[in-house]
Amino acid sequence: MMGCSSGLELGDASGLINVLTGILGVNQSQAVAGAGSLLGLASEKLGSQDFAKIASAVPGSSNLIKQARDLTGLGNNFGSLAKVTSAIGKMGVTPDQVTKMAGSMGDFAAKTGGESVKDLLMGALK
Repeated sequence: MMGCSSGLELGDASGLINVLTGILGVNQSQAVAGAGSLLGLASEKLGSQDFAKIASAVPGSSNLIKQARDLTGLGNNFGSLAKVTSAIGKMGVTPDQVTKMAGSMGDFAAKTGGESVKDLLMGALK
């Protein structure tokens, strides 16, 4: 595995992470854990073809999901929005910030993938 938990690897995901840290005032670890957990939850709820549309609109999705598993301790089961909110809440992210993060991610996905991709993501995060 590349790096360690203190040295986050943003790669292609840096655009999204910069948006989230700027809008929400969360730190980089919180943004990676939140975005990755929300993407992981979406990947569990959607079929692989639908999630592939989101992954192509959100560069670095698989990397974010992997890092979120380590940061949150959720492993291979993100489960539900409540479970994700609780896990990233332990990192100091409020439920309100999680809601705003999901909305910001939807807007980000819409810019690159269109409104249909945003709708897929937001539907999976309800």
